[in-house]
Amino acid sequence: MPFKGADRRLRNRYKVRLPFTLRSDGQEVLQGMTRNISLLGISAYSFSSTAQLQAVECVFNLPKHSQPLVAHGTVIRCEPTAPAHPDGTQEVGVFFKEFNGNGEAALSKFLRQILEEERSAIQAGYRALKQRVAARHRRKQLELERKKKRRRERLRKRRLRLARMKRLKAQKRPRGRPRKKREAA
Repeated sequence: MPFKGADRRLRNRYKVRLPFTLRSDGQEVLQGMTRNISLLGISAYSFSSTAQLQAVECVFNLPKHSQPLVAHGTVIRCEPTAPAHPDGTQEVGVFFKEFNGNGEAALSKFLRQILEEERSAIQAGYRALKQRVAARHRRKQLELERKKKRRRERLRKRRLRLARMKRLKAQKRPRGRPRKKREAA
């Protein structure tokens, strides 16, 4: 997914892990793994370092692509990772200037595929979330209906008990009580 926020870059960056090699004058300068990639360059990690502002060829293989992609660019950053890692990992940034052959079109197509995959994954996640929420809502509604039904049943039994108690009291009490005779004074 493209980075958002205070990013002022002209192209979206995508979190993609691809092995790459940097070459300068036909010699391999360093190897590493990309951290993110865009049509304008890469940010990557490597165990070796190189000089900044050095002209390089960045070579990497795109998944499902037959030939390696070659981009000509400049190393704009090569510094130890922050916080410093004990194995000496370097953070490398390469700015692309041009691509060999149809490299830019291939990279653009690859990045669009990543974007579409991420969108479909997000949509699937939202659908699954909506289904879980709907299922939870249905369970809560069923539980509320059960509680109401139990409450109604308790009230019905209580009314029956009270009515039975009234009948029993009415049966025990004699109907017309004889009046006490008043004694003449």
